[in-house]
Amino acid sequence: MFQVDKISTKLNGLVGLRDSFNPDYAILDADNQISRSGYYVTDNAYVKLEYIKDSQDYKGISDANFNLYLKRLQNSSIVNVCHRVFSRFDYLDRNLLYTNAQNKVNQESLIDGFVGYRIEVSRDSDIAFEIKRVLLDFDTLGDFKLMLFNTSKQAPIFEKAITITDKTQEVVLDWKVDNSDITYKGDYYLGYVKTVTTPIPFKRDYMNSSIMSKITHLRIQKVQVKGHSTETLFNLNLEEGLSENIGINPDITVYEDYTDLIIQNEMLFARAVELELSIAILREQLNSLRTNSVQRDAEKQSLKILAEIEGTSGDSPLKLVGLRSLLIGEIKQISNEIDKIKRGYFNNGIRVSTIT
Repeated sequence: MFQVDKISTKLNGLVGLRDSFNPDYAILDADNQISRSGYYVTDNAYVKLEYIKDSQDYKGISDANFNLYLKRLQNSSIVNVCHRVFSRFDYLDRNLLYTNAQNKVNQESLIDGFVGYRIEVSRDSDIAFEIKRVLLDFDTLGDFKLMLFNTSKQAPIFEKAITITDKTQEVVLDWKVDNSDITYKGDYYLGYVKTVTTPIPFKRDYMNSSIMSKITHLRIQKVQVKGHSTETLFNLNLEEGLSENIGINPDITVYEDYTDLIIQNEMLFARAVELELSIAILREQLNSLRTNSVQRDAEKQSLKILAEIEGTSGDSPLKLVGLRSLLIGEIKQISNEIDKIKRGYFNNGIRVSTIT
């Protein structure tokens, strides 16, 4: 699994297009001309900028929208390549922290300060988790802010204002922690600042109701920081254990996430993205060939484009390896290199780059 929005944003500009010498078609913006890898799809004779412009669906498209159209094609190509490489099963575990029966009768007694859970993530690479939702068990009404901290930042990486209106509630969060931002490993703290006005949770004092689930690759403990009153990360030296219930029951999914690996090794994907983008552009031409001054014979051009994509075989006098075959070979090579990275072999020319 990987985060599609982050991957398409971070890797856009990995390959580029060259602007035309024809002043009527010299319309590329600066972003579309960026190629951090040195690969340009317009170096292919069938992927000329004139062909792209004259075969897209809307004849009167503005230069701004044409550039947006090209960015979207590149984003789709980036995501498609990553899906081809990372097609394996990546789900590891999912559970509520508390699953045993709870008798909602007695009120809990909490000190003022931060109360919550410390979440330690396995040191294994590419382990991510998502807090999909929380179930809330409070006896009184009121408001508080649920926060998720990482030890690398003072401010919460996620936060949600919550209003308790019932003794049982569900709040959807969709908080994903994939190590692809400025946080990497460390510990995470999920909780809230308890004050005199904060809703009071129920006790978990019925049979096994206080037993927490074991969730693969995570170690979770209840903690408190007495007197902490701000919505910032506390002094870790002041952290203490906590036996009381805080009323928060998170639903956690653990999975393998390759977002950071992809971003930090973007050059590994450059050639495949160039091939995928070239195929995408040529397919756009096939689906929207307009008879014009550039393409006078659409049918003949279609056959040439098909040969460029799929290659030639059989009785053809000229054997041509198609872009699709090249892409399949590139995907296999990337997969092999990724396996080496996952096993800890950072050699064979693999370069780690930092995206700013």
